[in-house]
Amino acid sequence: MNDIDTLYEYNHALNFDQVKRILFGAGQARLAGEQLGIMGRKNTLIVTDPNVYKFGLLENILESLSKNNIKYEIYDKISNEPNMENITNAVDFARSNGKFDSVLAVGGGSVLDTSKMVASMVTNPGDPADYLTPVEDKFKNPGLPKILIPTTGGTGSEVSNMSVVIDKESMYKTWAASSNLLADTAIVDPVLNASAPPRTTAASGMDALAHNVEGLISKEANPISDGIATKAASLIFRNLRTAYNDPGNIRARSGMSMGAMLGGMVITFPWVAGPSILGHCLGEAFGPKYGAIHGVAVGMALPYILDFNISAAYNKIGSLARIFNIPHRGESAREVASKIPPAIIQMLKDLEMPTTLKEINFPKSDIEKFAEYIYSSRQKLYDLPRFNPRRLTMENSLRLITNMYNGTLEN
Repeated sequence: MNDIDTLYEYNHALNFDQVKRILFGAGQARLAGEQLGIMGRKNTLIVTDPNVYKFGLLENILESLSKNNIKYEIYDKISNEPNMENITNAVDFARSNGKFDSVLAVGGGSVLDTSKMVASMVTNPGDPADYLTPVEDKFKNPGLPKILIPTTGGTGSEVSNMSVVIDKESMYKTWAASSNLLADTAIVDPVLNASAPPRTTAASGMDALAHNVEGLISKEANPISDGIATKAASLIFRNLRTAYNDPGNIRARSGMSMGAMLGGMVITFPWVAGPSILGHCLGEAFGPKYGAIHGVAVGMALPYILDFNISAAYNKIGSLARIFNIPHRGESAREVASKIPPAIIQMLKDLEMPTTLKEINFPKSDIEKFAEYIYSSRQKLYDLPRFNPRRLTMENSLRLITNMYNGTLEN
């Protein structure tokens, strides 16, 4: 393929939507009321969770609404993980009220994901569950205008086009994806993250790192996604330990907030793979089923899926050595790539996070059954043959899950 063919391929494929406006920086949350005024909104539904109240994170935001004559009502019945009951109840509340002209979300990924569905379901008929079709956009009508304000630096949901939901029956995660779910304005204020507990900081930070690193090695990544993912991964790797150990360090929080937001952009690009590749495919399966929160699950999976993919993507994986400050002079690309998974395992240990399936009480007796599920069923939902560098077989899927259970790396 010559340069002209390559350029045409990129030009032909790069079709994507992004958030209309982003406000980033300390204190920007105080502009929420002003932004709603610019949008011509007068009566907003605030979707949040009880912890946002507890830590006083709404005070400046509510003050800004009052200054701009924005009426509001607060809905705070959102749990830590997005589930259909949460979404249905919130949608019913918004629909029955009938007076809201916008949605303002303040919280973590669960709050933001729920809010995006609420804003879209107010203007679209039917049951929210009917829209959980990852390969098809079923939203026909534009949703209510929405402003999304994250209070954790991890999911990137404030700039992504998807809403993740836990399926009650299987306890696995699925999602809706649509440009209708994109925020009209994302306000990313690192100060709001300073009150996040260390465990939340660690888990959300590893989620953000996984978004970017998985996006980087996706078979359909390109220079745009690579540039964003590389910078974001660098910001996260340099700042996460500091944010974990020194929660009030706004410089570290700013780096994490930026890295997480950029990760949300990366996974929104349709050619990268939606919610990333093999790591999220695994983590969003075993996490809900065995009680590990999202960031813990995908963070734990990350070093193993990189190790798994080295044979097919050692140049991309090895490119992380510079970002992670790993010495590698005179070594082959594959040798350099083999240093990345241990570096991430060390990071997990520094953050006091689990590094094996065994540590999250995944039963050894489930290894074969879970590997079979990933190989025969779940990889189709994530279209891994299209996006993941290495082809999955039943044999290598079983070996991967066994390695994750025992804490073994092959490369």
